[in-house]
Amino acid sequence: MENTKVQDYIESNQQQWDEEYKSNVWDYLSDITEYARYSVVCGYIRKFIAEEGILDMGCGTGILYDMLLDSEKEVYTGVDLSQEAIKMASAKSTKNIFHCGDINQYVPEKQYDVIVFNESLHYVPNTPSKLLEYSKFLTPNGVIVSSLYSHKNTQDLAYTIIENKIEEMEQCGQFDVVDKVSVFNHNAGLKWYIHLLKKKNV
Repeated sequence: MENTKVQDYIESNQQQWDEEYKSNVWDYLSDITEYARYSVVCGYIRKFIAEEGILDMGCGTGILYDMLLDSEKEVYTGVDLSQEAIKMASAKSTKNIFHCGDINQYVPEKQYDVIVFNESLHYVPNTPSKLLEYSKFLTPNGVIVSSLYSHKNTQDLAYTIIENKIEEMEQCGQFDVVDKVSVFNHNAGLKWYIHLLKKKNV
């Protein structure tokens, strides 16, 4: 029997994202049901942030930015594929801190203390390889924070993709899992996995 490899990411494009943001498809991400997940991500940021700040890959309309302290906002950079999302996010700051870019091609311009992948690794093929690329832009004590939504329907391809990504991240041998948290919203029946990763000194 032929061994078919399961697709390891969800395909998307800028036009699709722009249309979805224009149609308010992603407005629910600012609902209270998402708040606990963002709070965990913010907690890790607060623990590890220093002078070089935060890179938020897949920043959307800047919901994470909204939750940061003023001092954290001063050293924040947000990147998203959607021009529409970046336009909305950019209205939140007088500084040029939100940029349009593809997570699979973007090259950071500096090093950061924390690089956040907030529900954005879904769209990355070969997750360990991509995280290794980004880890080159971490400060010596820098960390990666990843949040991944676990779909309710275990038969859904997206569910399998996320489970595989988590296994890859944890077992690739390139990163120490400093912490791993599951957040479950009982009211909404939603679950996320949040990882705190540090590049191993090989």
